[in-house]
Amino acid sequence: MDLDNLTRLVGPRWITIEATALEHNLQAVRGLLQPGTRLLAVVKADAYGAGAVAVARVLEAAGADYLGVTTLAEGLELRQAGLNLPILLMSPLLPEELPAAIGAGLTLSISSRAGAEAAAAAAAAAGRRARVHLKVETGLQRTGLEPAAVTPLAREMASWPAIQLEGIYSHLAEATSPGSAGRQLDCFRSVLAALEESGITIPLKHICNSSGILNHPEMHLDMVRAGTLLYGQFPYRAPHRGLELRDTWQFTARILFIHDVAAGTPVGYGGEYVVKKATRLAVIPLGYADGFSLTAVARPKNLNDLARYLVKTILAYLGRGGGEGTTVTIAGRPAPVVGRVGMQLSMIDIGHLPEVTVGQPITVDLRRPTASTRLPRVYCREGQPYLVRTMAGELIQATEGRLFPGTNNGI
Repeated sequence: MDLDNLTRLVGPRWITIEATALEHNLQAVRGLLQPGTRLLAVVKADAYGAGAVAVARVLEAAGADYLGVTTLAEGLELRQAGLNLPILLMSPLLPEELPAAIGAGLTLSISSRAGAEAAAAAAAAAGRRARVHLKVETGLQRTGLEPAAVTPLAREMASWPAIQLEGIYSHLAEATSPGSAGRQLDCFRSVLAALEESGITIPLKHICNSSGILNHPEMHLDMVRAGTLLYGQFPYRAPHRGLELRDTWQFTARILFIHDVAAGTPVGYGGEYVVKKATRLAVIPLGYADGFSLTAVARPKNLNDLARYLVKTILAYLGRGGGEGTTVTIAGRPAPVVGRVGMQLSMIDIGHLPEVTVGQPITVDLRRPTASTRLPRVYCREGQPYLVRTMAGELIQATEGRLFPGTNNGI
């Protein structure tokens, strides 16, 4: 990859997405499924930060059967970009959103009787038939029909001319927990059994997310919903079942500035970090506005979790934690982030790397869902760019290894 040419186009930092890794991961997940089980590729939240339109096109071409998003805006973005696969909206919509969703041929999630009636009315008004999946509340306590309400409502909806009752699903809260997952799976099974006893046929039944795919192969049913697996990451504590994934994502930035500092020099906002010995610092174009150093706040699960959190906090207070223990990689070697992470600029200690120069690339393990959408995405095949999404969201094609401006249409 020509770093200078790429920098002229997108600036000194970008995220690389490898299309062949996406294709490999989709086929690897499909290899775990029984023949006839469909694969819904989840591309919500801008495809977990990888870029919804470009990623969805790769997955569609690689054989995904369905796409899944959360919001109406996400579904419309894919339709406007020319994606033709069925797209499930995995969240209830407000009544005023329904006409646009139905007009775009998006599949609706129904989580209440009121939602079902509103969808039927909006579809009838549009002179169209709305494709819907019933969402069942089995334990996540987020959205969904109570189990006892499913069969009566499904029986009515089966006779509504403006509604195509295509699917029914639920969502696992703790797929790795035998107790919690077992209760949810049993609840969903009982709902499906009640529907069958009532003679109601719903073609697509699904409950397994990425963790469920690995933990509960007996519940793959008619379709599974793969998200994090497609992007090259295993869910927490999930068995691998022989699955080999390829990483799809790499963040790269180029060093902007290097300077020497003496021992005892405070570094960064607040002077919280003090250099212990003379060293060199490098400035990188990355900060918390880009999602760097952001971590999810969660209740510690046990005393070990609590102890680790306390140790990190104490080290940071003593000025020894730098950027919360964050490191970057330069030519395969780690360099610690020092001082408080800034909004768009941060500092790393390169005193142990005397050969490092301005312009040298570094790589960072940037948390994907929180990575700013304004960071450019560079889409590659075997390391060669074929498409770029700029900071402004413009898509630019690459032909014969050369990047050139294009239009948003037809890319």
